[in-house]
Amino acid sequence: MAKIDINKHIKIVEKIPLVKTLSSYQLQQVLRCGNLGSEPFGYTLFRQGDKSLGFYILLSGELVVLDGNTEIGHIKPVDIVGEMGMISNQPRSATIKVTKEATLINVPKMQFDALLKGDVDLAARVYRNMLDSLIGKLLTANEKIKKGVI
Repeated sequence: MAKIDINKHIKIVEKIPLVKTLSSYQLQQVLRCGNLGSEPFGYTLFRQGDKSLGFYILLSGELVVLDGNTEIGHIKPVDIVGEMGMISNQPRSATIKVTKEATLINVPKMQFDALLKGDVDLAARVYRNMLDSLIGKLLTANEKIKKGVI
């Protein structure tokens, strides 16, 4: 994966819930600790039970979320994946595979943790945004359960 051309991707990244309340400087700091790359159809980003070493920001393409062999969700562009395990230090709760060639930003846990430790305001904003994102995912899952989709 390559370093990110911040100016080229900033308009896309600004739409991502994780960074929606960050200042321009804070957003640039988050992007600088990530790496940009593309993965082909069928590539596995990580497997259920793997150690959580970071999270991904999906810029384009599509990912599928699998529990064993059961498809339980899809990740669309301008969303994040892998944040739960990274924050909780728990193993990956699902397998994530590429279903449409994906352009991603991989944000490694060590760099992200160091960034948050150095900026308390950034950490508070990021954690609040992650909480909002996870609540949204939980509400969506609850609706699917009610409708019998899951």
